Amino acid sequence: MFVAVIALSRGVSRTTAATQPPPTGSAGPQAPSGGTSMPPAYLAWMPGGFPSTFEREVGSLPGVQAAVVVAGDTLWMSESLDSSTNVVTHPVPPYRVPIDAFAVDQDLYGPFVPSAYRSVLESTLAKGQAVLGATSAQIRGFGVGGRLVFGSESVTVGAVVPDPIVGWSEMLVSRATGSRLGIVDDRYVLAKMSGHPTDSAFLHTIQPSLTPGVPIRVAKPGEVRYVRVASGSAPPVVLKKVFGEFAAYPDASNPELLHIDPAWVSLHLVTRSVPLLGNETCNAAFFPALIGAMEQLQQQGLGNLVKSNAGCYNPELLAAKPTAPPAFHAYGAAIDINAPENPFGATPTQDPRLVAVMEHWGFNWGGNFLVPDGMHFEYLEPPAS
Repeated sequence: MFVAVIALSRGVSRTTAATQPPPTGSAGPQAPSGGTSMPPAYLAWMPGGFPSTFEREVGSLPGVQAAVVVAGDTLWMSESLDSSTNVVTHPVPPYRVPIDAFAVDQDLYGPFVPSAYRSVLESTLAKGQAVLGATSAQIRGFGVGGRLVFGSESVTVGAVVPDPIVGWSEMLVSRATGSRLGIVDDRYVLAKMSGHPTDSAFLHTIQPSLTPGVPIRVAKPGEVRYVRVASGSAPPVVLKKVFGEFAAYPDASNPELLHIDPAWVSLHLVTRSVPLLGNETCNAAFFPALIGAMEQLQQQGLGNLVKSNAGCYNPELLAAKPTAPPAFHAYGAAIDINAPENPFGATPTQDPRLVAVMEHWGFNWGGNFLVPDGMHFEYLEPPAS
């Protein structure tokens, strides 16, 4: 993996998916089984996304055999229905459910999909329907024939496929459908390259078409777990599966703040005493790893490495705009440690021993982010033991 800077109010919700196990879907996946290995692809992404002209330019660059730019934004779902038109999710306004949605040109995306799934994906997108990842369908509680409603617009589910095929998003649609629903930002690029260039060589190839001064992360095939934007972090669909899905709405006067469904808060958030940190409010599912990490630091005589705690639960948007995903803190699934010495954007100063213990317990360290956030430790995976 290669990183570079190119020179250059309360309410009551009836959200079933957020507050209780989803019902069984009435229709199964409309996709073949087998052949799920993703074709090798180079990945690049940057904060704020790519210029609107990049998809036209990247395909003609030297050594690029095929390329596609994936657009992605958070859409706010007002309702969902199963294939029998039974309401599955209907948060009470103004609450809505954030959905991590991607959009692609299906013809350009085809080479990056396993051959067994290519036909059903391309035909589904061409019909203006949505493709759900398997985890998303499980959370939604329905499969083919279900419908997701976003205010005055909606989209019907035409297929369910393994998560990597939709970039670990919750919903993949065509560019035309995405434009209708409000997906506007070009988030990451996939490319097939001639030969086997290094990360830096791939960056050198695409660099002339990018804005000077913007940090960019690239990775060669097989280098990252999640081949998508923010490739080092757990995608929203993974967070929802582990920590629960909520309904929320952005604050009109403070775009950084989310008002989260009180029913979800009551069900998922608890306050506990944590070694070295004191009383902390987090998602209940976050505590085992957090307490385990703090106890290990104590047992190894490293408790003095934790100098301060800036908190866990914080209902905020990642980039302070409605199209951005809710932050890990909004799920109660992140903790900020030693914040004064490790401000956002600055070179981190965390002790490597602290970082190693946190990573052992399944945390992702923000010091490795494209824009470093050295205080920040977020959920990535269950601890190894």
